[in-house]
Amino acid sequence: MKKSIFTILTLSLMFSCYQGPTVEFDDEKSKAVAGIFDAYMANDMQSIADVYAEDAYAFSNSTDSIPMAENLALVSSHHEMFDNIKCVFGDEGKSAWIETTTYKEEGLTITRAWFLWTGVGKASGTAVEVPTQISYMWGEDNKIERSFLRNDTSAMLKELEVAQSMASE
Repeated sequence: MKKSIFTILTLSLMFSCYQGPTVEFDDEKSKAVAGIFDAYMANDMQSIADVYAEDAYAFSNSTDSIPMAENLALVSSHHEMFDNIKCVFGDEGKSAWIETTTYKEEGLTITRAWFLWTGVGKASGTAVEVPTQISYMWGEDNKIERSFLRNDTSAMLKELEVAQSMASE
């Protein structure tokens, strides 16, 4: 009996010390990512760049990374190709669902955003909807070091093809 009590106490102590990940929604990092969405809507790439570390890079639907300057040029091109751009989540008027998860034992903080990107192609007039998820990995200096974008860009690429074919005519 004493052995069982000792085992239970030992296990309780071990598991009570483990501090699992914490998830926040209104913290400074989540607010910074919400600011990225505001800057995106204003086509203000400099404000987005300010949240990233100088040597940050992005993975955009690929295992190959690209420098942040190249990524921001691609992001800015959305405004050249589409009108009525919106990022929305649900019926609540949110631009995105944003949450920050901190893994203290690993020293890792990631902010994730889920949203539906919508726009109307300037060349084709076609309405486009792209479900999107982006993960932002934070560094020690409270700057984003890496971002990971996941979505299906095929409709956006079709719009680019239409625009290029119209430009070559």
